[in-house]
Amino acid sequence: MCHVLVIEDDWLIADHIMSIIERAGATSIAQADSETAAVDAAGTHCPQMIVSDVRLHEGTGPLAVQRIIAAHGNIPVMFITGTPEACIPCDPPAVILTKPIDETAVMATFRSLAPL
Repeated sequence: MCHVLVIEDDWLIADHIMSIIERAGATSIAQADSETAAVDAAGTHCPQMIVSDVRLHEGTGPLAVQRIIAAHGNIPVMFITGTPEACIPCDPPAVILTKPIDETAVMATFRSLAPL
């Protein structure tokens, strides 16, 4: 069983990512559209993996990830972003994929990182 938190503020992209990771093996998924919502969602149900955009309408994905990991310990992270340069260097280190979304790359990365 693998619970995943998807942090993405565009609901169409979030829905697409959730569909991909569900096909890749995620058994439950929470979605958040802001840094604060992501931290709250992780507090409600700690994710076993995080998939995040970098830039959000409110806050940033990397800051949300840092706050979640500080509270819950090490969690595998995959960033899917149109601005990969905004996440280099990432702290903590993460896999960075670029938009437009490559379903094959997302599935392969998910399967390599997720505790399935």
